[in-house]
Amino acid sequence: MLDELKSALSLFVLIPLVAFVGIFFTIKFRFVQCTHALKAWKFFLKDRDTSDNRSSSFSAVAAVLGGNLGTGNISGIAVALTMGGPGSIFWMWVMATFGSILKFVGCALGVLYRKKSDNGQYVGGPMYYLAKGLGMKRAGKFYCILAILGALTVGNMVQMNSLALPFTQAGIPPLLTGFGVAILVAAVILGGFQRFSTVSSLLVPFMAVGYVLACAFILVLNFDKIIPAFELIMHAAFAPTAVAGGIAGYTVLEGLRTGFDRGLFATDTGVGIDAIIHASVDNKAPLTQTALMQGLISTVSPLVVMLVCTLTGLVLIITDSWLVHGLESTNLCIEAFKRGFSFDYAGQIITITLFFFAFTTILTWSYCADRAVEYLFSSKMIRPFQYLFVACIPIGALVHVKFVWTLADVFMNLMLVLNVIALIGLYKEVALLFNAPERKQIFVESN
Repeated sequence: MLDELKSALSLFVLIPLVAFVGIFFTIKFRFVQCTHALKAWKFFLKDRDTSDNRSSSFSAVAAVLGGNLGTGNISGIAVALTMGGPGSIFWMWVMATFGSILKFVGCALGVLYRKKSDNGQYVGGPMYYLAKGLGMKRAGKFYCILAILGALTVGNMVQMNSLALPFTQAGIPPLLTGFGVAILVAAVILGGFQRFSTVSSLLVPFMAVGYVLACAFILVLNFDKIIPAFELIMHAAFAPTAVAGGIAGYTVLEGLRTGFDRGLFATDTGVGIDAIIHASVDNKAPLTQTALMQGLISTVSPLVVMLVCTLTGLVLIITDSWLVHGLESTNLCIEAFKRGFSFDYAGQIITITLFFFAFTTILTWSYCADRAVEYLFSSKMIRPFQYLFVACIPIGALVHVKFVWTLADVFMNLMLVLNVIALIGLYKEVALLFNAPERKQIFVESN
C-alpha cells in the first residue's frame, strides 16, 4: 500500500511538478545550465582555495557529488533498465537537464539568505529562505526535521545496507562492515567541517574518475557496440521495446516514468541539500555575485552524475547484463563488469566503488543534518547528534532496509515539495540578479 502510494505520488505529483517548474525556470533563465556550462566548470575548477578554514566552490561541488553519487547511482541504473528498459536512460537525461535549473535557483537563494554561525562559517539552505524569504518559519523547521530523518535513513542506514550486501557475499560479516564504516565516518565528522571538506575534495574526484575510467575501458573493448547501444536508447525512448523475442517488453510510459524518477533522485534535484552546502562557500566576492556564481557552479554536479549514470547504463547494455534473469540491482552491475573485463574478480571494482560512494554519501548527509540540528536547536547539539548518527551505521548493516527505503523516499519527497514551493515563491529575486547589468561580470566577462 505504501509502495503504491509512493509510486502514485512520484508519477502524478513530483515528476510533473519538477518537470513543469524546471521547464519554466529554464525558459526564464534562458537555458543558463546549457549555455554557460563551460563557464560553470571554469569557476568550479578555479576556486579551490580553502585557506583560513573557508569553503571553496570546488569543495562544495565535491561535497554535493559525495551526496549525489550514492549506491543508487550504480544499482539504481540497473533497476531503471530492468523496470523501464533502455529508453529510461534518455528520459533520465531530459529530467536532469531541466532539473538542474532548480539547483541554480536554490543555491543562489541559499547564498542570498545565509548567515554566519557562531564559529564564523556561513550557513544557509531551504530552512533559511523558507523562514526569512517567505516568512514560513514552521515550514523551515519542518524541513529541518525531514532533513534529519532523511540523513538517518537514506543518508545512513540505506547506504550502509547496500554496502554491506557485497561484503557479506565476500564472507565479511555485516556487523563487522558496519563497525568499520562507523569508525571511518566518526574519524571524519567528529573532526569538524574542515576535515569533512578536505576528505570530500580528495575522495570524490578520485572515486568518480576511477569509476569513469573503468567504464570507459569496457566501452573501448566493445567499441563496435556503443553506437547500437545509443540507437537502442533513442528508439526505446519513443517506441515500445520488445525483449527476449517479444516475450517481455517495455512501454514508452514505463521508460519515461522510470527515467524521470532516476533523473530526479539520482541528482537529488529539488531536495535542497546542495543549497545547504553551496551556502557555506566563502569566496570573498560581493553577496549577489557569489549567489549567481554558486547557482551556476551547482549545475556542474548533475552533469557529473549523469555521466556516471550513463556510463553505467551503457556498460549494462553492451554486455547484455541487464537481460540476465535471476540477478537484480547491484549484482547486475557486478555481472556487467565481469563480462566487460572478462574475468570474475572484475566485479570487485563495483564493490570498491560502492564503498567509496556510500562513504561519501554518509559524510555529506551528516553535514546537512548537522546544519538542520543547528537551525532547530543550537550548535551545542551537533556533537550529540553526530554520536547518534554514527551509532545508526552498524544498525543499517543489519536491518531489513525495504521499509526504511520507503520511509526515506517519503522524507525526500516532502523535502522536495517544501523546497520547490520556496523556489516558486522566491525565484524572482534570483531573476532580478540574473537580469541586472552586473550579471555581465560573471556570465560574459572572462575573469
